[in-house]
Amino acid sequence: MPHDTYAQDGKLTFRSNPAALIKSGVDGHSVGSVAQVPTQDRYSSMGDLAATGTKKLKSAMGAIVSVIPTLDRLARARRLSRRMEAALGYKPNLRLPRTYNEKLAWRILYDRNPLFPLTIDKVAVRDYVARKVGAEFLIPLYGVWNHAADVPWDRLPSRFVLKASHGWNMNLLVHDWTTADRCSAMVQAEGWLRRSHYADAEEWGYRDILPRLLVEDMLLDENGAIPHDLKFYVFNGKTKLLRVHADRFGEHRVTFFDSDLELLPFRQIYPADPSYVLPPQAGELAKLAERIAEDFDYARVDLYLVDGRAWFGEITHYDGSACVPFTPAIHDRVIGDIWHLPDGRGRKR
Repeated sequence: MPHDTYAQDGKLTFRSNPAALIKSGVDGHSVGSVAQVPTQDRYSSMGDLAATGTKKLKSAMGAIVSVIPTLDRLARARRLSRRMEAALGYKPNLRLPRTYNEKLAWRILYDRNPLFPLTIDKVAVRDYVARKVGAEFLIPLYGVWNHAADVPWDRLPSRFVLKASHGWNMNLLVHDWTTADRCSAMVQAEGWLRRSHYADAEEWGYRDILPRLLVEDMLLDENGAIPHDLKFYVFNGKTKLLRVHADRFGEHRVTFFDSDLELLPFRQIYPADPSYVLPPQAGELAKLAERIAEDFDYARVDLYLVDGRAWFGEITHYDGSACVPFTPAIHDRVIGDIWHLPDGRGRKR
């Protein structure tokens, strides 16, 4: 049975009269007197109370929701900091980044440039590069598919490169499809599509990329080997550094050169090759990389040179996931001083 509430001796009590409200010292009535309240007014009061409660609940929930992104960002920063410290040997300063790797980490955590997903996606970037420098620099493409079952495996060329569009280290070099383990290749391709690089590395640019498979022509140099990979570090439209990967599937060597294409005395992971001679077209390739990367405060542009012709490889925004050390370590800071982040952080001091 519904009950009304009244005050008596400073306490709330319930009365079994649904049409009466006991008022204490209100409107001239003494305690115990009865005032009839229209049903419509009572329901209006209840409705106001419910509306007030709902408003407060929504406000509280809004406050909680507004805090969640901050907590998530702090958790991601802690995880990234731990990975970096383990890999680099120093505790990174992610609030005031100075080194190259610290600035990469700042980008991972805070930079939401809408061009990142577009240029990371190995399918979408082709149109971007074509608009920037022309389609003639794109490696010939045989097709793009959303599922491994959609790939016409029996009609592929004898030699090709199979890739996934939404991450890195998802490449399969097929030198002879007629003798390759096709079942293994299909299973691997389907596995790639189920992977999320964003879930693995928490790099925002990969979050919303549609997982797809693509097959490109395999580039080979005059010796029938995979060509050297020339990676140009472009800061604010200018090439400041060149990293060359040679004999990637043999005696892997990684050698650095400055903006004047002079050998630099440091390395990352793999040994350098001081005897390495850059091709005469290296300067032209640097200019090509600058045109491709002109929209970014920093981007790494990978190019190949085969029979004197330049080919586009990829654009990278999260080089090494901010976890690749330099030897000697001082060069991490030297390269960091070149990079001016978009909000002005990390300038040389």
